[in-house]
This record gives sequence, C-alpha cells and structure tokens, in this order.
Amino acid sequence: MKNEIQVMPVNDIMIMAKTFAESGMFTDAKAMGQAFVKIQAGQEIGIPPFAAMSGIHIIQGKPTLGAGLIASAVKGSGKYDYKVKTMDEKICSIDFFQGTENIGNSSFTIEEAKKAGTKNIDKFPKNMLFARAISNGVKWFCPDVFSGPVYVPEEMQEVTVDVNHVEVIEPIEVKIPTLTDKQLEKLLLEPKEKIELYLNKIEAGELKATQVQFLQIENKLKTL
Repeated sequence: MKNEIQVMPVNDIMIMAKTFAESGMFTDAKAMGQAFVKIQAGQEIGIPPFAAMSGIHIIQGKPTLGAGLIASAVKGSGKYDYKVKTMDEKICSIDFFQGTENIGNSSFTIEEAKKAGTKNIDKFPKNMLFARAISNGVKWFCPDVFSGPVYVPEEMQEVTVDVNHVEVIEPIEVKIPTLTDKQLEKLLLEPKEKIELYLNKIEAGELKATQVQFLQIENKLKTL
C-alpha cells in the first residue's frame, strides 16, 4: 500500500484539503488546516488522501488509524497476511504471515487493557482487543506496510474517546497577533525571504500560529 503513494506538493495538498473541508463530509475536519494535517499524515505513512481523511485521526500530534484500515493495509500489501487465531472478550490473538511463513503472533488480553487504563474497554472489548493486537503485530512483524509508525486511538490513553462530551478549557493568552488561514494562503505564495521572516516571528513568539500552520510554512520552505 505504502509504496504506491506518490508524494504530493504542498500546494496540491492545500487545494485538496480545502475541497475536503468544504465538502462537509468529514465532521472532524471542517477547517482546511485540519484536513491538511490528516492528508499530510497519510502521505508520511503511505495512505492515499481520501482514505486518510476517512481513517486517520490526529491525537496528541500522532496519526492514529482505525483497526480496519490497518488490517486492510496488511491484507493489501501483497507481502504480508494475518489470521485471527482467537478473539473473544478476554483475548485477541493474531498470527502474522509473510507468504506462507508464520513470522509471529500478537496477542492482547483484557488484563493488559485494564492495566494500561484503556477507556471503554467494557463496552467494546472485542473491538478494542483486536485494535491493540493488530496494531502491535504490524509494529513488530511488518512495519514496512506503512512508511512510519502507526497507532490506534486506544493507545492514546490521555484522550477522551467520547468527542461529544469533551470539555475544552481555553488558556488565558497574551494579546499576540494571530496568523489567520487567509493570511497563510497568501503568505505561501510570497517569496522565500518573506515566508522566512514570518517563520522567524512565529518562533520568536511575536506571531501566534497553530502547529498545523507552522508545519505548512516549513513544508513550503522545503520546496523553495
């Protein structure tokens, strides 16, 4: 899966991100910046744009993939395969294969999940155990399925899973100019020297920008 993805220029990603955001199809990417991060994360681990928008969620700055997307990537790799050996509410055990050779087993138990503090484990035990087993197995036995490390949301324990009941507390901030998305779009069309000037202001704390905007500026400079 990963080897077939051609890296897109930053400007192309921005155009696609804007289209996806404006489509209203993706509830967790209503802004261009959010869509940009998902597509960029997909590029870095070998996931095509639409699949990235549907199956990738950015949690704590790391791209997390749904277990189904990870499983389909293994099946579609042409190199690896897996077979669920045991799956119930106490354990999920998965054998991994390279061709016909069994290259290892990944198991995850309900005891391990509770010890790790996995949220909502009692509601969907089979799904969560499978997610951890398939994710660990890919890391251990076939990491080259993706172009970088992947995680499932269940591994990011500090994040509240129920997004409909997340309370966000905004910190009190000093009044510093904020870079808007429209300003960023115009900035990325400017000469390298002007873009570097804005980047220096952000790094010096003289201009406020999101991590997404900072990443877009850095990526643009790499192409100049």
